Amino acid sequence: MGDVAMLLPQLYAAARLNPDDCFTLLTQPFLTGLLVHTPANLTTIPFDKRGPEGKFGGLISFVRQLHRKHHFDAVLDMHGVLRSQVIRSYLKLHGIPFTALRKPRRLRSRLIHRQAGSMSVTLPKMTDLYRDLLLHRGLAMPPAEEFTTLSLPEDLWLSVCTKLKEPKNNDGHIAIGIAPFASTSAKTYDLDLMEQVIASLAEERRYRIYLFGGKGKEAETLQVWAGRYNDVRCVAGTLKLSEELALISRLRCMISMDSANMHMASMVGVRVISIWCGTHPAAGFLGYGQQLADCLLPTDLDCCPCTIFGNNKTCRRGDFACRHTLTPDRILRHIRKATPTL
Repeated sequence: MGDVAMLLPQLYAAARLNPDDCFTLLTQPFLTGLLVHTPANLTTIPFDKRGPEGKFGGLISFVRQLHRKHHFDAVLDMHGVLRSQVIRSYLKLHGIPFTALRKPRRLRSRLIHRQAGSMSVTLPKMTDLYRDLLLHRGLAMPPAEEFTTLSLPEDLWLSVCTKLKEPKNNDGHIAIGIAPFASTSAKTYDLDLMEQVIASLAEERRYRIYLFGGKGKEAETLQVWAGRYNDVRCVAGTLKLSEELALISRLRCMISMDSANMHMASMVGVRVISIWCGTHPAAGFLGYGQQLADCLLPTDLDCCPCTIFGNNKTCRRGDFACRHTLTPDRILRHIRKATPTL
C-alpha cells in the first residue's frame, strides 16, 4: 500500500502533463480505492495476487490476456519484484519495451552494515526514483521541488461526516490522526507507550483524535483505546480507503509509523510526525513532501537502522530497544509544537 501511495502523486502529475498519453496502473484490487479524482487518461487494472494469478500458471494466463486485450506501447515496472519481472519479460518477448525501477541495493546494504554510529549513507528518495523513471521514459514531469498533492471531492468528506456522525466544520477541537501500527513489529512503536501518548492528549481536551488501522486485531485494540478516553474515535474498518483519505486531509497532522498511513497523509499534503524504530528515513522511504525534522528516531542506539523494510524477525540486541527507547513525552512535545491552539 505504501508503494502505491508514494507513486500516485508522481503518476497523477505525469498523466496531467502528458495528456496525449494513456496510463494504466496495474495494482491490487483494494488499492484502487486510493485513486480519487483521477486524470481522464489514467485507468487501472486490478491484479489479485491472492487469486488465481497469484500462482505462476495463473500469472502467465493473466499476462497473456493482458497482452491480448490491451495494446501497450511500453511497460514501466515501478516495483521490481518477481511478479512484475515476469509480466514485463512476457510482454518484452512480444515486442513491448520496458523500463524498470533500479533499486539502490548496494547503498541499502551499506546503510545497514555501516560503522556503528555513522549515518554518512543516504539513499535517494523512492519518490525521486519514480520521477526519474518517468522522465527516462521521455515523459514531461514537474520540477522535483514542486510538491503535488491529490485533490479530493467534497462529497467524500460529506460521506465521512455522515458515517462517523461528525460535524462538517471545525468545532474548536484540533483534529489529529494516530496510526500506531505498521506491517511488521520491527517498525511498530510499543503499544503501551503509544496508549500513554493518547491518554495524555485526551486529558488536554483540545484534541479530537482519530485512530487508524486495519481490520481484525488492530481494530479491536483501537476500539478499546477509543472506549477509554474522551474525544478519541476509532475509524479502523469503518471507512473506505478514499474516505480515509478525505478524513486525513482534514487533520492538522498525522502521527504514524514508517507505514502506509504516512504515505496516505503525504498524498493529501498533511504534515506527518513519523516514528521510526528499526528503519530510518535515510533509506529513502520518508513520506513525499515530509520533513526530516518531523521524524522521531530512537536515541542512543548505534544499531539503528538495522533494516530497510522492517522485515527482520530477530534483534541483534535481543530486546528490540528501538521500539521503546523513544519516550511518550518526546512525542507529546513534538505534537504540541506542531499543533498550536486554534
